[in-house]
Amino acid sequence: MRLKPITMALATAGVVSILSPVHAEEQPKKTERIEVTGSHIKRISAESATPIQVVKREEIAKTGATNVKELLDTLSMSTSSSDMADIGRSNSFATGSSSVSFRNMGQQSTLVLLNFRRVAPYALADYADVFTNLDALPLDAIERVEVLKSGASAIYGSDAVAGVINIITRKDYRGLQIKADHSWSHTSGTFKSNNASITGGMGDLAADRYNVLVNADFYKRDPVMWNDVMKYSNREVTKKFRNFGSPSSYSYPGNVNLKALPGCAEKNSGGLCIYNRYERFQAVPESKRANFFAAGKLQLTDSLLSFTELTYSKIKTEYLNAFQAYGPALPPTDWGDPVTSKPKTFTYRGLPVGHPLNSTNKEVGFHYRFKDGPANSKVDSDSYRLVTGLKGSFGEQDWETAVGIMGAKTVNREYGSFSESGFKKVIGDYTQTVLPADFFNKPNGYRMAQENSAEVLSVLFPEYGYKGENKQSFIDGKISGPIAELPTGTLGYAAGFDLRKETFTITPTENTKNGDVVGLGQTETNASRSLGAVFGELSIPVMKNLEAQVAGRLDKAKGFDAHFSPKVGFRFEPSKSMLFRGTFETGFRAPNLTESAPSTKIAFNNGQSDPKRCPQAERLSEDLQAQASALPTNDPRIAFLQARADTVRQNECSAGVVSIVKNNPNLKPEISKSFSLGMVLEPIAGISTSVDYWNIQRKDEIGLRTIADLLANEDTLEPGIINRNSLANETNFTPAELAQYGVTVGSLASRNQAFENRNKTKTDGIDFNLRGSFSAGAAGKIQLDWNTTYLHSYYEWSANKGGYGDNLSGRYGYSKYSSDLTTSLVSKGATNGLRFNFNSGTTLKRDYNDTQYTDEACATRGWNTSECRIASYMTVDYFLNYSAIKNLTINFNVRNVFNRKPEPNLRWMDEKGGIIPQDINDARGRMLKLGFEYKFL
Repeated sequence: MRLKPITMALATAGVVSILSPVHAEEQPKKTERIEVTGSHIKRISAESATPIQVVKREEIAKTGATNVKELLDTLSMSTSSSDMADIGRSNSFATGSSSVSFRNMGQQSTLVLLNFRRVAPYALADYADVFTNLDALPLDAIERVEVLKSGASAIYGSDAVAGVINIITRKDYRGLQIKADHSWSHTSGTFKSNNASITGGMGDLAADRYNVLVNADFYKRDPVMWNDVMKYSNREVTKKFRNFGSPSSYSYPGNVNLKALPGCAEKNSGGLCIYNRYERFQAVPESKRANFFAAGKLQLTDSLLSFTELTYSKIKTEYLNAFQAYGPALPPTDWGDPVTSKPKTFTYRGLPVGHPLNSTNKEVGFHYRFKDGPANSKVDSDSYRLVTGLKGSFGEQDWETAVGIMGAKTVNREYGSFSESGFKKVIGDYTQTVLPADFFNKPNGYRMAQENSAEVLSVLFPEYGYKGENKQSFIDGKISGPIAELPTGTLGYAAGFDLRKETFTITPTENTKNGDVVGLGQTETNASRSLGAVFGELSIPVMKNLEAQVAGRLDKAKGFDAHFSPKVGFRFEPSKSMLFRGTFETGFRAPNLTESAPSTKIAFNNGQSDPKRCPQAERLSEDLQAQASALPTNDPRIAFLQARADTVRQNECSAGVVSIVKNNPNLKPEISKSFSLGMVLEPIAGISTSVDYWNIQRKDEIGLRTIADLLANEDTLEPGIINRNSLANETNFTPAELAQYGVTVGSLASRNQAFENRNKTKTDGIDFNLRGSFSAGAAGKIQLDWNTTYLHSYYEWSANKGGYGDNLSGRYGYSKYSSDLTTSLVSKGATNGLRFNFNSGTTLKRDYNDTQYTDEACATRGWNTSECRIASYMTVDYFLNYSAIKNLTINFNVRNVFNRKPEPNLRWMDEKGGIIPQDINDARGRMLKLGFEYKFL
């Protein structure tokens, strides 16, 4: 048909071609069967029942991506949030890693493959999420990325719910080349990163009967502090938040009783000692990565090939954090005790009577910052995969078997939080009703604003963190080929097995394990299991122009019953320029070892609004602001009143809640049902378009009831699920304020739950693709590639409501449209063009129970209707690939050509306290990338 050669040449969505030019020239008469992502059956036509998007090597260069994470985030179906990149994971359980999510279904529901096989997950779980670390994959070794736009559990097993990413590396390469590039912000001169790689290959499989390929890929990203780039932020956003850019009165040497201590380097107009906290607010952490890939093939006989692949990655990431602040005006820090599974509270106290800096007869307040202490975290991560196997054929049957090992190890070491026991030893016991006179003045203890020994600092601020490690060993095999030639075509089949054993350990340091580190969450896992699967697939020629795909996979692992995943699909080609396709399948995600194995997880959930205290806090905050406004401008009390006004509201309307969660050995797998229906048209030669409707419904989702849901129904819950601090230990409201504003319950302390199969999600939408190639005469050829994802609906189940909530499409975090359009002019020796990136706007409100960001709630904050939403956002990129010089290719990319700032997101600023910009792109602006590639052979 006319559709096939054109779409194969253009790599249309849903079409893959991996026939190399060399083979095409050497064997023009041979029809080669190829394996396509989403099927084990090799076929002549690359088109199948399932839509596939292919991103080739030259298209990767057009995006300007510097790593695999950036590349996958350019896909229209990608819905990854900022906290799925290593840049935004400084406070995560999985620091130093990056992941991806499709269709808003989460990082555990998108399966990542490397050359059709799984890779080891990251060695630290993100609380309970186990996922592939994209930073451990070499960008320059990639030949193409095949993105399956539907589930594929019937083919690949667990996790293939929202989609599959199959990263396919270069093959049969001969020669030697080096490649390097440098990226930086044209706006600020910062946000720098460097890539360098070397690739070598030797041996012709046909002539020499072997081929060896080796690639080494190196990446380095410079750190960026907000202090250096804040001036580039969008003032239309930041001017609404008084805290933005403001120095802190929690300073060194500090303030006692509204007076700066001697030796203060900088004071405000009221005479208070201040500190530029943005010196330690980090926008981008430093990262160093080395990825290694090697592959070898040996043709043993004409029908027997041996192969081996090795990948190895080493990553170092360092995060710089704010120095520890201290003062009785700060809210108590709650965390959990892993030994007792009960909440703990650290209360900030003042200077006692008798302290040299306290001349009063009562405990006195002060603001201090431990600038002499450490405040950073270092993450070292290694991962590997070794696969070796055989593939061959007998007659028309193709078979393949392989064995392998893979794994990952991550060591995360952090510094900067108090040791509770160390604090009591070198500062004093903060739990005493009346503080002893030597509190903050112990002999050989910590001394404010004085030089302290390394020994004292190590007691107060010890090292803590985690070591994570996972290992897998596996053996797999499959066979495929024709069963019979029918009048309507070839009846084909595939069958195979997959056996693996996995272990997963996450070991906290001893002080983390016993709950000694103030405010720190905790997770621990030590478990293993064996998994097995058998699968089969049929390609049935129903008619000459109608093919059916039937597949099924049976998975079994210790801890849950055997699960069968079926799939049916069709491919109908009524004419040479028209194709219809569709699938129906079920998918699943097995409980991972961090969810089902014995463990207790303790985390800190920020941004929670307390419905029983937030309204009162907002009124108190307004009254404190009014008191500050009434004072003379040089009155030192202004800064304290304003700081308290912000703190009061932050503590109750964006509170932190300790979450203590147990494992559940009785968890069932998450189950999904999905179907797709689409068509591919080629109305004229050189133009191909596809439209695919997709629908996913997932149930038995493993998770927890949201804190917002629990708080909305607190009075109906069993005792012990929501825990509050006693009013006797109240720190946010004074006794008089408790009565004045009607506060009758204590502040939030913790929630206690166990994982359960409780949630459901349903979503649907449309993927659109248009590709074309036109002659531009003497100028060359124009290429067009347009991808759009339309989110029609997204619903989450609410246990409180007893049904689904609102349609979240177009709500906060759920853009209705995501689109990218690439136009290229391909001429002799050069390719250049533009890429347009678009995301539609959203409201600030999320689901039905979100009362904090309705239009009415926005109005109470002084935000107008347009400010109570995020407007649509589009950027334009430019790319140039120049190859007119023999063996040399020069690449130049400009991302965000017009230096457009992200649209204001007042909700993000509000929830984070309005202290730092909403997005690093706010300060990054226009980015430039210049690189070259040189081939020696």
